[in-house]
This record gives sequence, C-alpha cells and structure tokens, in this order.
Amino acid sequence: MAEKEHREVLDSIFLYARQIYLWNDQLPSEKIFNAGKYGMGGMDVYRKEIADIAQFALNPQTGRSFEYNLLNPSSAKFSTIIKKSGSESGKISTQINLNDIGYDYGITFLALNQDEIYIEYIIPNSPAGLAGLKRGMKLEKLNGRRAETSTGFYDEMQKAFKNAALELSLSNPGLADPSQNYALRKTAYQAEPLNKAVVLNVKKRKIGYISYLKFTSPKGLNQSLDQVFRDFKEEGVEELIVDLRYNGGGDISSCEHFANLVAPFAANGKVMRKEKYNSLMQAGKASILSAQLLLNDDGIPAFYINGRPATLADGDYSLEGNTELFQKTAGLPQLQRVYFIVSNQTASASELLINCLRPYMNVKLVGVRTNENAAEPVKTFGKPIGFFSIRLKSYLLYLSLFQNLNALGEGDYFNGISVDMTVTDDVSVDFGDIKDPGIQTALTDMGYVSVGNAQRLSNTPPNLKRMDHSFLRREINPLTGPHDLIKSRIKMKRP
Repeated sequence: MAEKEHREVLDSIFLYARQIYLWNDQLPSEKIFNAGKYGMGGMDVYRKEIADIAQFALNPQTGRSFEYNLLNPSSAKFSTIIKKSGSESGKISTQINLNDIGYDYGITFLALNQDEIYIEYIIPNSPAGLAGLKRGMKLEKLNGRRAETSTGFYDEMQKAFKNAALELSLSNPGLADPSQNYALRKTAYQAEPLNKAVVLNVKKRKIGYISYLKFTSPKGLNQSLDQVFRDFKEEGVEELIVDLRYNGGGDISSCEHFANLVAPFAANGKVMRKEKYNSLMQAGKASILSAQLLLNDDGIPAFYINGRPATLADGDYSLEGNTELFQKTAGLPQLQRVYFIVSNQTASASELLINCLRPYMNVKLVGVRTNENAAEPVKTFGKPIGFFSIRLKSYLLYLSLFQNLNALGEGDYFNGISVDMTVTDDVSVDFGDIKDPGIQTALTDMGYVSVGNAQRLSNTPPNLKRMDHSFLRREINPLTGPHDLIKSRIKMKRP
C-alpha cells in the first residue's frame, strides 16, 4: 500500500503541474518526463521531482529557472510539498498557521561582533514579549553559561530552546543597564503581527513608524493595525515608515487590508493587484481540479452546485475575476509617500504590498544588510508568486500557481526588488528608535535629518561584522518558516 501511494503521489505531482503550474506550457509530456524514474522515498523524492519540474521554465532575464534557489540550487525556490498535519481536515489550507498559534519562547537572536549576541526580535504576546524583552538587549548568559560565539555555545543554545523552560541574563547596552535575569517558560499564545508603532517628532513633523512581522489571517488581528492608523490620523501624521525587514509574507487578504490603509484616498476604486494564472486555468479548463473538493474549516463541502459538492474546478481563475480594487475606508489623508525598511528576508506578501502601492504614491525602499557581503546589493527575497494547496493523499502540494501584478502590469521581481538606499542592520538598537540606521536613512532622505546628524545619532558599532548566526534562528515560531503568499479564498465562476 505504501509503495502504491508513493507512486500515485509521484504521478499526481506531475499531472497537476501539467495543468495548473504557472509555466505549464513549458513542461514536457508525461512520457518524456517519466515520473516513474523516481525511486522509493519520502519528502526528499517528492521535492526532487518538484525541483526537476521547475527547471523547464527559464527566466529570460537571467537564463536560469524562475524558481532558481540561490540558497539551495537543488530545490525549487517557491514550489514545495509538505506532510499534512492531523489538524488539517483537507480544506484549502496553508503551509503556515495563519492564526499564528505559537508554543515557543517567541525570540530570535543574532550574533554581531565576537561574543556579542543580541536579541533580533521578539514576538508580541509570546513568553519573551510578556516578560518585557526587547530587540537590542545583549545576551550575557544562557542557563548560567556566559554567551560566546563558539560552536559549543551554539549547540547548547539549540538544546536549551527545545526545553520547556530556560533562564537568560540580558543587558541593555544602549542604557548601560546591568544584567537582569529572566526565567521563561514555553506557553501557547496567539502572536500579534504588529510589532511596534510609534510617532516620531522630527523638526515639527510627525512621522508614523510601524514594524510588522507577518501578514496573518485578518480574523481579529487587524484591529490593532486599524487602531494604529486611527491614532496616526489623530496625531496628524504626514509621513510613514513601514518596517518589513523580517516580514516573510503570509495571507493575501491581510496584505490587502494593509494596502487599503496606506494607499491615498485617490486610489479608491482603482486596481490594487491582479492574479495571473496560466492560460488553461484562465480558460477554466484545468479539469484535474475537479478532484479537489472545496471544503470549509470543518473539512466538509463548503457548498453544492446542482446537487454536487463544489470543487476547485468551479473556481474563477480569469484575470478579470482575480482583479482586486482598492477599497478605502480609513487612512491618512495627507500621506503622499511611504518608506519601507526591507532586507533579503522581506518576501511574498510584503513585496506584494510594496508593488501594489507603487503606481499610486511615492514609494522608497531602505535596505538593511543582513549578511557579511558588503559588495552584494540589497534586494528583497523575490517572490511574486502565490498559491493554494492541493491535497495528495496525506500531503499538501504547493505549486507556483499565479503571478501577482500591480495596476501597471508590473510583477517580475523574481530576483528581488532593488532598494533605493542601503545601511547595515543594527540589532543593538530597538525597533522604532530614532537611532536605528534604517529610520535615520529614511529621515535623511525625507530632508528632516542631515547626513552628519544621522551619522552622529546612529548607534552602529564600528567595524560591525556579523558572525554566522543561522543556528540562532532555528527556534520554531509562527513568524519564521517558508516565504508565503497564501490565497485563502477562491472566487467562484458566475452562473
């Protein structure tokens, strides 16, 4: 039975790709591709097949696959497959929990200079957030051991964060605080994506600053964002800085909500974005989708059409049917430009937000460098692709299904969106602090802070060098993981 299911999954991956993959017209026939050539195995075999499928469609701008993965060339950059968890009843699902229910400490670290390890960010509502921990605090000790940039300490950190409790000794270098001890215990919590919101008063101008960690499901979580914009309006905010440097994407609906708050009122009723599927999907001829029932959150048919359960084949995948318009109900009346702080971790829904706004307002990007290669230009991650899940036995298949375009038909940022200005990410400074190099650069470009003053205020350590810190981000939490652009609702064909 296991071998039969394995073969069926292998065959199904290619059969679905032939009809619904965005670049399906560049795939060979079943006979030439021959999914039977893959042997027995698990996820590695399936992902190898997906990576092979992704090699056929080449980006004319680079000569490489649209899905070329710089960090792991042997895998596809966007398309993937995951094991379906027991909580997933088979509905249109996501590879992340869009409600962001976490069970962890909600903290990530980053190593800078030798033996200097700082908190990179804290997830609001997490144990670390409730304990008052903040970005910029320096790790002095972990469970009594002095922090150091060594393999032995890194190994101990990984083990410690798997436990149900840990003790941290932290200091705040900016305030010269003595070390304070914090005892944390893992608990279940609902993450709040709104990390921080403040009003900066510079030269009698009010600039709103928002740090947003992920575009989560809009079920109740946008209330805090709505309140922020109401407060900004009441304060008379005229400029806006949106910090997405660690935002890896999320739910498209949540992104649209954010875009409606930022866009000028003149954009109301105009095109926000378009989803472009392949020609077979647009024509409603992807018959293979009839095998995918459209289920609700309880895993039962969402509704019936002529007495039969609706399927994904009943969806409308035309360009016209998937064109979203701005619906302005709130916002900042005087806002004409927005600055985004981004990095190579800024992806998917974050990039979509930036791209949607560009046709309607002055949008500038401040890139913060998060790696050691000073010669490498800072770009966002590069993911104009979105998807919804396809159920294959006990797996969820995510193939690149549609490309997001803005009102001008722009959306070819497969290799990332270039930035206008570049600075070094300084995690010794908290979010929203005017000393943050990203904020300083935006204020300087706005004309409110002189370059010399920006350099004086910046708290960037001299000779800043990032140590290898990938191990420090391995704690699993709701705001880390794959770069996502999730479609959580399907529009149906008109009768």
